[in-house]
Amino acid sequence: MKKAYIILITLSLLQTACKKDSGLLYNDVARIQFGPAISVYYSSSQNYADTVKSQTFVYLNNAVKMDTVFFDIYTMGDISDKDRSFALQQENVPGAFNAVAGTHYKALNDPEMLKKYIIPAGQAHALVPIVLLRDESLKTQSATLKILLSANENFQLGQAQLLWRKVIFTDQLSQPSAWTASASTTYFGKYSAVKHRFMIDVTQQKWDNDFINALIADTQLQHYWMGVVKSALVKYNNEHPGNPLKDEFGDLVVVP
Repeated sequence: MKKAYIILITLSLLQTACKKDSGLLYNDVARIQFGPAISVYYSSSQNYADTVKSQTFVYLNNAVKMDTVFFDIYTMGDISDKDRSFALQQENVPGAFNAVAGTHYKALNDPEMLKKYIIPAGQAHALVPIVLLRDESLKTQSATLKILLSANENFQLGQAQLLWRKVIFTDQLSQPSAWTASASTTYFGKYSAVKHRFMIDVTQQKWDNDFINALIADTQLQHYWMGVVKSALVKYNNEHPGNPLKDEFGDLVVVP
């Protein structure tokens, strides 16, 4: 009995030590990682939301030469009473048209950008701005910019799967991130640039992320605009007998 009691005590002490050690992973020093929007931060299903964003200049006036996307970033550990800078770097994606600093985006180490890569005093959350540049090459290609967090004097790194974000941007029509596989099945059908342009032309609406999200949230609005698109597609096909609207893949444009 005495021997069994000693074993139980030993196991209990080991378990406590293990718990303390695992806690050190994120409590020993300040750490940093990306995350979802602050409004859904505590929803586990949203942990990997906004990992990849798509952006296009095509809706903007030709005079507009820059645009900005934002990612949410969070710290772990004690809150500081001082501003704390964090560090970013680019990682090239194999097989992609990788964005070039100074040509397609403002360099992550540009002095102007470094002033923005700060966790303010008293805060554990901030928005990370990525400034995109409207280069002529984007009229024919989509650039990919993958950013990684780097450790610095203020922060060590958090969870490995939350240390990167990616933005894919162009000056052509591109599939909005809100036009998901689910949205394709339920509302809009398969995405194509031809269909997207047709929807924009017949409705005089952007059909960008904001517009699509508004439709998904409002059934009445959704039915109205999809009705406009369907009627316009029938009219187009009737006016072009034997030559119905086809997309860039050679498939018929279909609206569910």
